[in-house]
Amino acid sequence: MEGITELKTTLMVNDIVIPLNDFTQAFLGNVLRGMALSLGSRSNDVGFNIDVNEMTLYSDDTNIEIKEESKRLMMVSTVRGMLSSIKGVVWLERVTITTRE
Repeated sequence: MEGITELKTTLMVNDIVIPLNDFTQAFLGNVLRGMALSLGSRSNDVGFNIDVNEMTLYSDDTNIEIKEESKRLMMVSTVRGMLSSIKGVVWLERVTITTRE
């Protein structure tokens, strides 16, 4: 579609790539970019890692500092909610999402 930027978004669970259709790639990618933008990072290359003990958000391979626990919890809840209907996502394990234009 004209005027719409295509995003390449990858979802991995325990280092296994979970296939995503175009809509899901764009949806997840835009949400990740929105989270990074809300924290002051204007990047088209954003990633999100979550496992049992830790969550990180990064852009252009640089960790984005999240000082407030409430922001961290909002992001984790958002990502878990978005991925809850995707087969192959298990929350007791490691999940990585990356997106780029």
